[in-house]
Amino acid sequence: MMNLGMIVYFVFTSLIIVTIFFRKKPILIAAFGIMVVGIAEMKSIIGGVQVAFRGLLFTATDLLPIILLIGLVIAMTDMLKTTQADEIITKPFLKIRNVFALYWLLGLSLWLLTLFLWPTPAVTLLGAVALPIIANTKIHPLGLASGFCIFGAVGLAGDYIIQGAPGLLAQASGVEVEQVISESIPLVIGSGIVASSLGYWKLLKTNKSNPIGHKKPNSPKSEEPNSSNRTLYRKKKKSKIVAMIVISAYTLTIFWLLLSGLRGDNAAAATGGVSIAVLILGTVLFNYKTALNTFVLHIQNGLKVSMGVFAPIVVIAGFFLLGTQSGSELILNRSGPGYLELLALQLSGLIYINEFTSAIIVIIAAVLGAMSGSGFSAIPLVGGVAAALGEVSGVPVVPLAVLGQVAAIWTDAMIIPWGFPAVVSAVTRTEAINVGIQNILPWFAALAFVFIWTVI
Repeated sequence: MMNLGMIVYFVFTSLIIVTIFFRKKPILIAAFGIMVVGIAEMKSIIGGVQVAFRGLLFTATDLLPIILLIGLVIAMTDMLKTTQADEIITKPFLKIRNVFALYWLLGLSLWLLTLFLWPTPAVTLLGAVALPIIANTKIHPLGLASGFCIFGAVGLAGDYIIQGAPGLLAQASGVEVEQVISESIPLVIGSGIVASSLGYWKLLKTNKSNPIGHKKPNSPKSEEPNSSNRTLYRKKKKSKIVAMIVISAYTLTIFWLLLSGLRGDNAAAATGGVSIAVLILGTVLFNYKTALNTFVLHIQNGLKVSMGVFAPIVVIAGFFLLGTQSGSELILNRSGPGYLELLALQLSGLIYINEFTSAIIVIIAAVLGAMSGSGFSAIPLVGGVAAALGEVSGVPVVPLAVLGQVAAIWTDAMIIPWGFPAVVSAVTRTEAINVGIQNILPWFAALAFVFIWTVI
């Protein structure tokens, strides 16, 4: 049975979805929604005001590592621009005039990194190279952001190396990890091919409607120093050294992460630490006389961009955190399932259960769970729902559970602006809501594929 708080929550959820559909920013609605839900649950205006602050506080605390990581990577790329090392790093890519080659090269690179590191550290690591490429080539940043979301989703939907997602799903649904992995392979590959192909088509359309001029890096006029260009020559030499440091540092970081077994937050911490080390070295090496002031400017620029991107995301993610079990406990001080879990479970009790309707319910549960901004948070929910539906209807549990896993990861990675698109938008200097809108068609096609594959 729905209580007043739950009714209010889903009214505001509907308002947010409609607002996003009309390409408006739902931040004010989300902030007001947190307060109204708090008032409904606490039956007190003072309690509702406190809930609003706690919601933002817990969300900001949860997102702070990502905000800092993105800020450091952007600060480091700001240093690359100042030292002109970005022109040296991107020079090989500038020879690739074909958007097709750039899209698939960067996308497959992210997919490979995601298998070993998970999407957030992978995209921030690749972003150190991607940002200068975006600035100096004709590939549209919004199309590239969409590609990053797609290939990140493909990597995490299967999670075949780290096995965090299949392990969590197996535990929640009571099946073996090997069964989950085996069942997910055709779903992940098929949905990945469909979505990435549509993503490339969308990129071509975006490039055509919003062409980006190709910028060529400045090339030196002379290879040898003389009395008039000695200072310029020394600066270019330092730029090459900085570029070599960056390439070597991030290449070694990748091998270190692969060999050491660091994953998730630990991998993100390693990436952030390397970024700040490179930032310090590059700033001091290029001009030690101005390094003290220049370093501050780089940090300010990086964190300004990162916080600017994540400030509205903190608000909207705080609203959807209310719908999860952990958010309900932390913010509303109430125990038991969250609003999103309760809705998914109630739907399963209202609809006639067969293979077709079971798959629909699992997808709905996956989408609702992923609206918190974490596809992983939806996995225990879809695992439990799949197990319950399988027991009631006799439908095999493993295909349903895997369907839920893939759908949840695709939803978080593609269309939730406060989820993975927020990280991608910070790296590519785009808006998370625009990235989510760009991803709607590939996301829908991916979910249609996994649904059809499961029920046929």
